[in-house]
Amino acid sequence: MDQSDKNPNRRLRAIPKWSELCSDLLRSIFEQLSFTNLNRAKLVCRSWNSASRGCVPKRNQIPWLIIFPRKNENNSSNNCVLFVPVDKDKVYKTRDLGVDFAQSCCLATYGSWLLMFDHLQNLYILNPLTLERIDLPHSTSIFPNMSYRNIRYRCSRSACLWIDDITKDYLVVWLIDNIIYFAKKGDETWRFVPTDMFRTNDQIIYNHKDHKVYQYAFYGTISVWDFSGDIPHVDKHHLPGSFIDHEIGDENIHYRVTHQIVSSLSRKVVLVRIKHYCHLSRWRFRIYEFNPLTHRLVKINSLDDAAIILDMGITVVAKDIPGIKKNSIYFSGLDHPTTDPKLKFVYDLTTHTMEPVPQCVFSSMPFSDSRWFLPGFKG
Repeated sequence: MDQSDKNPNRRLRAIPKWSELCSDLLRSIFEQLSFTNLNRAKLVCRSWNSASRGCVPKRNQIPWLIIFPRKNENNSSNNCVLFVPVDKDKVYKTRDLGVDFAQSCCLATYGSWLLMFDHLQNLYILNPLTLERIDLPHSTSIFPNMSYRNIRYRCSRSACLWIDDITKDYLVVWLIDNIIYFAKKGDETWRFVPTDMFRTNDQIIYNHKDHKVYQYAFYGTISVWDFSGDIPHVDKHHLPGSFIDHEIGDENIHYRVTHQIVSSLSRKVVLVRIKHYCHLSRWRFRIYEFNPLTHRLVKINSLDDAAIILDMGITVVAKDIPGIKKNSIYFSGLDHPTTDPKLKFVYDLTTHTMEPVPQCVFSSMPFSDSRWFLPGFKG
């Protein structure tokens, strides 16, 4: 043995200091961690905390719930609360994002990005994990004489978002009455195309892999817009056949029915029928797939090893992934935002029951709205 190895102080000096590791190396490691492990790593030392800034966990395969604050004199409205399902008894508070969330509306989500619209009618894309913000063209050209309150009520959910984490290329599509407004990276004003479908509660989803925007009207019509070129055009247009979904005993119960389109794992469009029984804490979800041969909607009894994130209009793989429930629908009161915790849950299609979000989420702060989103989603 070398005599120098007998000196304990020399041996101690040979041990690397974790706080002195190269920041690039640390970031490459941090980006492989889960959200909760990344937050633990931030607490090790100042250099680790500094290196972790801007890192987004790439391995995340489970949906998170972001809770938006309600205006309250005792609390700042510049922070949101994040709930990660694998941490059932914990919530995470975001840093001050410099945004008045109590007077803003989240129109859509993509990955860890939020499409926001505030009371000053500013539109922007915000990443609450990396603190990045991209301002969009102002909405004045769209709403020259309309108040924020009326705008939020009329079109708060008729939007979709796509963004590339690396290049920051993006596409924002917003459906206002019978006009589709859209903006891409580099646009200084909103561009638009008219549509012959006119309903105030139309809904749209975007599939980046085929560059298609699917526009659904409540009476059953779906228009497919091709955004692969500079000017979008209608790719095809079909009308699903009518269907009946009647349950025994419904005659004497008042209920409300809404619909939502979702992109399946095979990139087909499926329809989710949401039935809320008023005055009862009971919901029913039904899923239908359009059969092009019969021109009818066929009921799907099970998602098998998949789950639907209804807020994003997507279906994700759920097999062997801890923290996500397969054959379930993640729902946050879409189409009628509310502060009622009973409207924010995971609906199990196997048992036809809902699993409420833990009470710790709603006791963390007064909230106005919420959204499920998927930070690791790449489209």
